[in-house]
Amino acid sequence: MHTIAASTGAMTTRSPRDAMLYGGLAAALAVAMACSMMLGLKIYSPAEVWRAFTAFDGSETSVVIVNLRLPRAIIAPMTGAGLGVSGVIIQTLARNRIASPDTLGLNAGASLAVVVASFWLGVSSLAGLSLAAAVGALLTSLLVFGIAAGAGGLSPLRIVLVGVTMAGLGHALVEIILTSNEAALEQLLFWLSGAIVDRPVSLAANGGVMLVAGAMLAWVLAPSLDALQADDATASGLGVPLGLVRGVSFVAIALLTGSAITMAGPVGFVGLVIPHAARALAGLRHRHQIAAAALLGAIYVTVADIAVRYVIYPAEAPVGAVTAAVGGVVLLGLLKRRAA
Repeated sequence: MHTIAASTGAMTTRSPRDAMLYGGLAAALAVAMACSMMLGLKIYSPAEVWRAFTAFDGSETSVVIVNLRLPRAIIAPMTGAGLGVSGVIIQTLARNRIASPDTLGLNAGASLAVVVASFWLGVSSLAGLSLAAAVGALLTSLLVFGIAAGAGGLSPLRIVLVGVTMAGLGHALVEIILTSNEAALEQLLFWLSGAIVDRPVSLAANGGVMLVAGAMLAWVLAPSLDALQADDATASGLGVPLGLVRGVSFVAIALLTGSAITMAGPVGFVGLVIPHAARALAGLRHRHQIAAAALLGAIYVTVADIAVRYVIYPAEAPVGAVTAAVGGVVLLGLLKRRAA
């Protein structure tokens, strides 16, 4: 009875805090998306944005807001949410806080699969490329964890070392394929740096299906991932089917990472930075981490997509350049802290 009462009291105490946290993050995301439609080479007022949606008249202002900026305001948060949640799962599976879709080679594997599917297999449909990205991420995750397990066990350091090696190999193969085809290189170079500009809104439909499916799997897996944070013996003792949980986690990671790659290309280090912020704000329970990571990732990439419009103004940098720069600084800080 005492335990139940204490637990109920803790839930009562936490619920208002959670409501404030997620409500605040949702409000911040709404503001960021609104700013994404207002800010750019030309700045539009909130009234102009409102009129573009309620009274579309085919003018330059309406066309820019609805056809160019709206897709960015939708795709950027979806990309960030997918990579943020994917990073949470990866860091738990690897038990390593510097693990991410980048450091484990998943972004590189998904990019390689898209390039191969597009230029060797002739796949051109958005659905086909989305599937290729998901399959590439899944195969890479299985390969990384499989090699690490076969090389002496799933230690946090070994997983990251294998992942970094696979990332380098994947990027090298992509460069070899593209440099042998100048037309392909010109077409995909901006996409491969992680960019959201000039993306059709139809990408959100294809990526959205994968994103929702991956997020649902992550939500279902959350209680098992809570137990998996300690070690395999503890998780197994709590009744967690380790093989099944890892297998389904790989599918969730592949769907989340694949959706982001399909929509925006490899946007670097979002899956490294966001899980740390999510844990700091929401704690170690995975359902709280997942919700916070989705919102924080969405805000982060949306704000980064706004920033790239002014970094080399009037030209525009790819959003992956900004997130990679921030992520590189965070990674160096994490490595320095681990070495201390």
